[in-house]
Amino acid sequence: MRYLDHLYHWPVIRRNQWRKPDELAAMQARALRRLIAHAYAKVPYYHDLFDSSGVVPGQIAALDDLRSLPILTKDIILANYPDRIIASDVDWTECSARMTSGSSGKKLDVVLDHSVAALYRLMQLRQLIDVGYKPWDKIAYVRFSPPVTNIMLQKVNLFRRFFVPLEWEPERQAIEIFRIRPQVINAYPSVLYLLAKTIGKDDGALLGLKFLLSNSELLTAHVREYLEDVFQCKVYDDYSCLEFSAIAFECRMQNLHVAADNVIVEVLDDDGRRLPPGVPGRIVVTSLNNYSMPYIRYEIGDVGALSDKACPCGRSFPLLEAIVGRCDDFLVMPSGEFIDPQTVVFQIETIPEVKEFRVVQQEDQSLVVSIVPERTVEFRKIREEIGVKLNVLFNDALRVDVIETRALDRGPTGKHRSIVSRTSHQGRAGPGF
Repeated sequence: MRYLDHLYHWPVIRRNQWRKPDELAAMQARALRRLIAHAYAKVPYYHDLFDSSGVVPGQIAALDDLRSLPILTKDIILANYPDRIIASDVDWTECSARMTSGSSGKKLDVVLDHSVAALYRLMQLRQLIDVGYKPWDKIAYVRFSPPVTNIMLQKVNLFRRFFVPLEWEPERQAIEIFRIRPQVINAYPSVLYLLAKTIGKDDGALLGLKFLLSNSELLTAHVREYLEDVFQCKVYDDYSCLEFSAIAFECRMQNLHVAADNVIVEVLDDDGRRLPPGVPGRIVVTSLNNYSMPYIRYEIGDVGALSDKACPCGRSFPLLEAIVGRCDDFLVMPSGEFIDPQTVVFQIETIPEVKEFRVVQQEDQSLVVSIVPERTVEFRKIREEIGVKLNVLFNDALRVDVIETRALDRGPTGKHRSIVSRTSHQGRAGPGF
């Protein structure tokens, strides 16, 4: 699919989200059957896996049949890349390989053919259009690298995208954003939060933004509320990653819909059993469109919960009730109990004098809390307030050291992890269940 084919595929992409539930289920089942047959015929890893597991591809005819297949992990992909996990008939001249951020500690090469990459862009455009974006609007991306594609329509001032380097200080980013005067800003929640603190409510409203787009990090209720107050517009989040692109996206009601024409999402307990709606567990995703490098029941490393509620927007795409955090971001108590990262984050991010922070649980379970304070505050007061809050939360069971720092390392992609646990989670009950 080339750019000239977008007009042909666009109506289908738009219509999928409004299909009746039974039509959507039938569409997913057909896509799944095609994917399974292709993986068995063309991908050595899956051919051997199905044979060794006693799975006949033709028996995977519906979503419930996925349960008979083992979970795919990053370690399995790394062990089989590229010869055994890439389709044998892949045309490398029609593909591109991209590397994940490595925020989990393991970087992966992800292979996409150009037609799937174009499909993913259409799915991203679907969310934009549905929350108010117009083709003549300007979007400012705050990131380490510029948006990767240029299209002819940008030469006539349509689909214009502007790049603001993430490595710049927030003050310089703010100056550039006021120069661009975009209608939309797309950035990580932590980057938007620093921008909001730098710009302030009076100037934030002057930008006249239509909305903000956040992605790739956990968007907490406090940060959403703060951003919407400063910029006087809504924040729309999406749940995506390089392996799948669109997993879920927020509608105008700010409910998170699974992109059911792109993925199948399961939520499992530690024994691999599916959990009912509202119960958090390990998120496992199957890609329905990437035939070059199929991801079937891939454990993405996040914890979340599905919902059985219907959204007032009328979409049939199912809802994700919550993304709680990454599996390895849960803090471990001496009792073995897990504390979800949002509970910890809330204790600190609501302190106005804190500009940025990171909580690291060391191997001995102690906590080191690194704080970048606002410029004109006395750090001793911040340290005392955080110490009291966390000691109450943990019932004095964990040692807490609060330290001041001038900056936090964001790594090669700029993603910010507020909570990092270096304590082993092996042999313990899974977080949240």
